[in-house]
Amino acid sequence: MARTRVAVLGCGSVSEHYLTDLRDCPHADVVAVADVDPDRARARAAEFGVPRTCGSLDELLAVDFELLVNLTPMQQHFGHNLAGLEAGRHVWSEKPIAESVADGRRLLDTAAAHGVTLFAAPNAVTSPSFRCLAEQLAAGRLGRVSCARARYGHEGPSWGPWFYQAGGGPLFDLAVYNLTTLTGLLGPALGVMAMSGRTRDERSVDGQVIRAEADDNLMILLDHGDAVFSSVASGFGYGPHDETATLEIIGSEGSLSLLGWDWEPHGVILRTHANRAGELLCEDQHGYQWRSGASQVAEALATGKPTPLVAVHAFHVLEVMAAATESAAAGRRVPVASRFPAPWAG
Repeated sequence: MARTRVAVLGCGSVSEHYLTDLRDCPHADVVAVADVDPDRARARAAEFGVPRTCGSLDELLAVDFELLVNLTPMQQHFGHNLAGLEAGRHVWSEKPIAESVADGRRLLDTAAAHGVTLFAAPNAVTSPSFRCLAEQLAAGRLGRVSCARARYGHEGPSWGPWFYQAGGGPLFDLAVYNLTTLTGLLGPALGVMAMSGRTRDERSVDGQVIRAEADDNLMILLDHGDAVFSSVASGFGYGPHDETATLEIIGSEGSLSLLGWDWEPHGVILRTHANRAGELLCEDQHGYQWRSGASQVAEALATGKPTPLVAVHAFHVLEVMAAATESAAAGRRVPVASRFPAPWAG
């Protein structure tokens, strides 16, 4: 069976989830892990039977492998992604791929110049629930779609100070999921308006009180064209709330509600004039996991199987997030120029 040689950069808590999935993937062979903390790298390698550990990205790039899995803090993604692409390696990046549109565009250009591919989280567009939503929309079950709304928030991480530093916050950590899903279903955003603010100036992280820099509460409005609008609410100040259905799309003939989160869906409810109580669809997720993006890419590289995890979609979402930041600061609508193919084109 064809296999992809994989190297994992960053051995923090997220790596445990990724390495578990990669270990079980018949198309992935993890040959090395790297971390700035050598003890942490050695512990992960021992836990998952990885033959080699490295203390830096430069050392890791000296190893023979095809796919770099970047699980470092979000503020470091661009530099590590760029180095991997320049070294002629395919890259799977946790979100976001970069923190600026200019850096994101540079990653796309670098990948093309070196004949490799950039892939990016989140992998929500690969879930059975996402495909079910896309198919129902394509079949016209909702009539003329007019609006959608989504939300994703919690109390905020108690680990990782980078979540609260400049370049962090729920925009890049949480809202990115809903933005990926909504643009994947309704099409690219043509323009964005947003509001954001910080509800707390201090946070307790890793047992220490730190100064919060990033905004932790935001509301984003997207214009998908043809009078189709969607909204995303996200924050690090959300206490207990209804998480039964966190995304809803509404049209003239009915609505679709996503049960659970787009990164951990439990099914879809279709409501129509004939069945206002709703019909449960796609309850079985067929083993879908948010952590499986790298494994899905490893399979695609090994077998040639197509994947909807394309970098141009991740770049569009990055541009939307940058536009949201600009809109919130300037108090005006900000246009979005990038486009991408539909993840499931019928």
